[in-house]
Amino acid sequence: MIWYMNIIIVLLILACGAGLIATARTRAAQIARMAKMNGCRYDREKDSVTTEQTAGRLEFFTLYFHQYQNVCTCSDKFAFIRVADDNIYKDDDPKTKPIAFTIFTAELKKRQFPALKIAPIDSPFAPSQYALMKTNIPQIDSRYRIHAPTPASALVLTPYIIGLLKTRDNIYLELNDNALVYHENAQMPLAHFQQFRFRALQLLHELENVIVRLDESNPSTTATLTPNTKDPAEMRAEAMIQALCSTHYKTPA
Repeated sequence: MIWYMNIIIVLLILACGAGLIATARTRAAQIARMAKMNGCRYDREKDSVTTEQTAGRLEFFTLYFHQYQNVCTCSDKFAFIRVADDNIYKDDDPKTKPIAFTIFTAELKKRQFPALKIAPIDSPFAPSQYALMKTNIPQIDSRYRIHAPTPASALVLTPYIIGLLKTRDNIYLELNDNALVYHENAQMPLAHFQQFRFRALQLLHELENVIVRLDESNPSTTATLTPNTKDPAEMRAEAMIQALCSTHYKTPA
């Protein structure tokens, strides 16, 4: 009888061990470890990844219903930053499967972005209230819809970002006020999660440099661009785009 009980105990220990190993290998557990390694706070679920005011300004968050999981939060001297899995429900049918994206958000502490929205043409988030802008670069205009309501928006299209758009077809980037949301139209596999975070941080730092230059030059940021008129504001914006597109740049890997 004793040997029988010992076998049961051993089997229970093995089962518990297998369960712990399986749990440690889940997406949530591995992202939690990556968050700790990066000095970030980890939350299994959150109601929002931005402040309520910010969520209302970014079109990405006003479309459909979003459920956030595996939220990693950190902060530096410039911004509050989050990386999260976003399950997006396009309707209220319980049988509808959500679209799963890994998203990167940032809210600047002291500065503001020029409003801009870049989305793949076939993205469900491509439509916008903002005026549509063309870059006259076939590799970009054939892949993306770019909405830019002010002349300052054009300055966000730096040679680095132009290079990204020319070589990738999956970028979603939206800026408004002090907030940014970025994703690559997919939920990142665990093997690529850190690389996605690094790419997004690179993009954020590029945009921070743009803002510094904008603050120094203080361009007009209030005139609305419209595709069918040629007012002075639009002409200045087109000149900015042409200057940026003709600048020599190094295409990112």
